[in-house]
Amino acid sequence: MSTHLAGVARVPFGDPSRRAGHPAKPAWTPPVAREAGMGPASPASPSSTALLQMPIELTLDTLRGPHRPLIVWGLFWGARPFSELMRHVPRVTRKALRRELADMEGLGLVCRDVRPGSSRRAKYSLTPLGQTLRPVVGAMYEWGLLRLGHERRPIGRLSRD
Repeated sequence: MSTHLAGVARVPFGDPSRRAGHPAKPAWTPPVAREAGMGPASPASPSSTALLQMPIELTLDTLRGPHRPLIVWGLFWGARPFSELMRHVPRVTRKALRRELADMEGLGLVCRDVRPGSSRRAKYSLTPLGQTLRPVVGAMYEWGLLRLGHERRPIGRLSRD
């Protein structure tokens, strides 16, 4: 490494305003999130590091892992009990699903509603913030359908639709 770069902080690719000496831009909040009352985090909040991420990084971080998009998909049409989510999310262990649901609850994406009674049965549903992920996961589903369609065509017959 050359000596003239010593002490210079690396800036992620993309936003030039994130370079040293430039103030950070406030996070952009999509209209749907604004209507649900979910604006950008305040600078004093612990999640203020989210303001330093690019929006696509924040989305990828929120939906990280193989299970979170499938959990959102499983809750797409309403609340489901844990056992039904277990059947809906393939290749997930009970421990991993509990951990993901707890993490998603901590992020404000999922709400856990415990039914009163002797058994501790709970239903999980998407919060208003979680509902804003429906178009994202829906687009992932549609892209997957498109990709499946291309894989089924013979190689020599691919077109530029």
